[in-house]
Amino acid sequence: MVLVTEAMPHFQSLSIGIWVNAGTRHELAGEEGMSHFLEHMVFKGTERRSALEIAQEVDRVGGEFNAFTTREYTCFHLLLLARDISLASDIMTDVLLNSTFAQDEIEREIKVVLQELSMVEDNPEELVFDQFFENAFGKHALGKPILGSAASVASFNREKVVSYFRKHYSPSQMVISVAGDIDHEKVRRIFDRKIGHFLKEKTPPKKANLNTPLLKSGVHIVRRDLEQAHVVVGFPGVSYDDKDRFAALLLNVYLGGGMSSSLFQEIREKRGLAYTIYSSLAPFSDTGLFSIYVGTSPKEVATCLDVTGEEIAKLRDKKLSREVLQILKDNLKGTILLNSDSVETRMMSIAKNEMFFGKYFPTT
Repeated sequence: MVLVTEAMPHFQSLSIGIWVNAGTRHELAGEEGMSHFLEHMVFKGTERRSALEIAQEVDRVGGEFNAFTTREYTCFHLLLLARDISLASDIMTDVLLNSTFAQDEIEREIKVVLQELSMVEDNPEELVFDQFFENAFGKHALGKPILGSAASVASFNREKVVSYFRKHYSPSQMVISVAGDIDHEKVRRIFDRKIGHFLKEKTPPKKANLNTPLLKSGVHIVRRDLEQAHVVVGFPGVSYDDKDRFAALLLNVYLGGGMSSSLFQEIREKRGLAYTIYSSLAPFSDTGLFSIYVGTSPKEVATCLDVTGEEIAKLRDKKLSREVLQILKDNLKGTILLNSDSVETRMMSIAKNEMFFGKYFPTT
């Protein structure tokens, strides 16, 4: 297991993350949604703590304990005061190594996740992106919804949960990242005391990268009884380590990254065609997608697509001026520096750099 830390001595807060190489793309048939479901289950009680006791210990020190699942990894993160690092490490290692995965808790959580799936069904902006990934990646696991399906989630039981946990939650598949007023060696000693026995386990080497999906083109329409049309236009994007990733970031800022972006100005400000319009990048370890989303009335869809095409064509036919390019760079640098004032952002940044690049990148 790799430990990465960044000392931020002027902060009282501390952010700890444990990252696991387990996401949607690692799920086999019948496991759809298991990475996300397991993220929920580690909060449901250990051999030493009930679910309520976990919440109470974190609340007692004013902390925030949460987690999220993506298509390639799962992250458990805890924010609290730096002085409470021993408590933080104890709670996090306890839930990740000693969760009981009780069958009654699994049955209860299945109901919760089914409600979460219903919420997505009721949120067309979320739903259209699930459809977009599925259409872009086809039957590849990267195209599957992170939450899974109602049928797959309803089939989960303790045997399936424990099997998936044992397959993916091993030292070689995990990274611990810590940012705040801490010392690297002190953090290493703390975690060694907590999970030294786990770190010595003989585990297989990290799995080779899974097969890279081929992107599929086409127009896909889902009919729903809604006031608005929710449209995503997508293109091949960049992977995390693509040599063109910085150019892609600047392109994203230019096209739909803010209120002064090209699409926002042309579609919302000048024409009043939509309330929401933005572009976004979805990078993965070996592929990526670039997308443009707009929510508009059905009768304005064609006009929004025409304007979007015109703005893209301008970039194809005429280079950006040095002045415009400098504005984009200043915007991106400002965003990076503002985010670096957060221990949580730095914790996440150093973890991703380790997972996808195997090295540390300073902010400045």
